[in-house]
Amino acid sequence: AAAFLRTLCENLEDRVLVLTVTSHPLFLELLRDDDRKVLMEQTRKKGGVNLSAKPLPSFYDIPAGAAADPAPRPGGATFLEAAVCPQWEVPPDYIGAVLAIKDGLTRDLVYILMAKALHCTSIKDFSPARQLFAACLELVTEFSPKLRQVMLNETLLLDVRAHEAADGNRERPPPDLVSRVRGYLEMRIHDVPLRQVIGEECVAFMLNWRENDYLTLQVPPSLVMNNPYIKLGQLLASTCKELPGPKESRRTAKELWEVVVQICSVSVQHKRSSDGRLGLIKQRESSLGILQRIVRVRL
Repeated sequence: AAAFLRTLCENLEDRVLVLTVTSHPLFLELLRDDDRKVLMEQTRKKGGVNLSAKPLPSFYDIPAGAAADPAPRPGGATFLEAAVCPQWEVPPDYIGAVLAIKDGLTRDLVYILMAKALHCTSIKDFSPARQLFAACLELVTEFSPKLRQVMLNETLLLDVRAHEAADGNRERPPPDLVSRVRGYLEMRIHDVPLRQVIGEECVAFMLNWRENDYLTLQVPPSLVMNNPYIKLGQLLASTCKELPGPKESRRTAKELWEVVVQICSVSVQHKRSSDGRLGLIKQRESSLGILQRIVRVRL
């Protein structure tokens, strides 16, 4: 943990964040005085800031007005309300699980590790992201099975993206990665917070590698019904797997089109009456926005 904190501070570009991390009680407890002085000197030279010119602020001395997001956060977690820029935010799906951590220092550290890992994943800096998720997994394994599964899920998403970004266009993914994707799609742990994007990208991954039999026959019905992206993936897999007879073909084509419309619909739609007259156009709301990404599928 001490080595990780030292590496984190050495790689931070924002001097304010360096001050914030180095003043945390956990940092002061883990790092020896000599190591702390060396790190402070390195930071001073890199940023041209005299860190000894003023006392280091504590996490809990930072005013609420310093938050990047002024909107109030649930639970009254002081650090979460105070010091994090938008690139260091944890998705709303996970906030409740993080705030449920009773120990304040552990809660802050889990938040920092997860937020930075997610940011590294988003900018395709996969190696540091993997290390950060591993450190976070080690922290939460003993006291929170829910957060442990969250870290495993996010690491899976990271590995899927890393494979597709590197040699994914040429080399088939290792069996272990395919097995983990299947395990995620079959997971039935009801109290674990899930990000929809993980399921979507797992289905896209399976489509890209022609796992059509699996998508057609083995994806849990509850997952298919609750996520139109996954339903679309199943229909595409079924369509690619075999060309059914005339009657079945019409039904499959209709279902496929209905799901595409559901995903790609805009927030406000115009619906004509049966006679098609302009004067009778009605408006209807849609719960889903325009499709935000294009999935590369090998047909």
